[in-house]
Amino acid sequence: MPPVIFEDREVIAAGQYLQEVRISTVPSDADFPEGVRYSLCLVDRTTNTVVLLYDIHRGKSHHRHLRGQETSYTFVDEDTLLTDFLRDVDLIVEGKL
Repeated sequence: MPPVIFEDREVIAAGQYLQEVRISTVPSDADFPEGVRYSLCLVDRTTNTVVLLYDIHRGKSHHRHLRGQETSYTFVDEDTLLTDFLRDVDLIVEGKL
């Protein structure tokens, strides 16, 4: 199991969403050039659907899923990743995204 940099799981927005975050270090290679693996996810508990997901995995570079649409994500560092995710979560909860 890779060493975990940050991990959190909590229910937010009066119980509507489950927010799960896991950021780990891994050996740097072609799939994980920065030596970081992550999954930051927001699930709507009323519909059991993934609303937002930032992740990287073998065969795919950094990317973001928002309501079923996948786009590329420019990874800077772990702090920026978490900030970007939490900003999007706030916008979703506020009904702005």
